[in-house]
Amino acid sequence: MTLAALQHLLRSASALAGDRRFLVLGSASLLASFHELGEASSPLTVTYDADLCPEPFDELTGLMLEEALGENRAYFRRHGYHADVLRDSILETLPQGWRSRLVPVPDCPAAFALEPTDLAAVKLLVGRPKGLALVKLLHTTGRIDAAIVRSRIACLDIPVELIPRLLANLKHTMDV
Repeated sequence: MTLAALQHLLRSASALAGDRRFLVLGSASLLASFHELGEASSPLTVTYDADLCPEPFDELTGLMLEEALGENRAYFRRHGYHADVLRDSILETLPQGWRSRLVPVPDCPAAFALEPTDLAAVKLLVGRPKGLALVKLLHTTGRIDAAIVRSRIACLDIPVELIPRLLANLKHTMDV
C-alpha cells in the first residue's frame, strides 16, 4: 500500500461515515511516518489493507464500512486495496498513552495513525513472523529505537505469562 492509497481509502471511509475520525492501527499506520515504506520494493507494497477504527465506533457504521470498503468488495476489486474495520475494543490492547503520540495522516485531517514504536510493541506482543520482520527492519534502518520500544512494552497491560514471549521477540528482532 502506498500513502496515496491509504489517503484514498481514508477519504472514501470519511465520505461514508460522516464526521467521524479514523485511527489507522496496523502496518499501514507506518505510512504516516515513513511514506517511503509504500514505494516500490519496500515492505508495505505487499500490504493490501489498512486497519481502520472509526471514532466514535458504532456497529452500524462498522458494518457499512465493511460492506463498502472491505476485502472482496467492489472497492477492493477496483482499487486493489481495502479496509479492515476494527472494533474499538482493540484500543484496550495498545500501550498506555498511545493517543498522545498519534501521527496525523498527511492530507487527511480526520485521520491519525499509530506511532511506530507503539505499533512495534503490539507487533512484538502478537509475535507473527511478518510483524516481527517488519519490526526488525524498522530497527535496523534506524526508524525506531529499541529503548523507546522497551518503554512502550512497559506500558502494555498484558498478562504476566505473555511477558517471556514478548521479551524473546524483542531480543530476536532488536538484539537487546
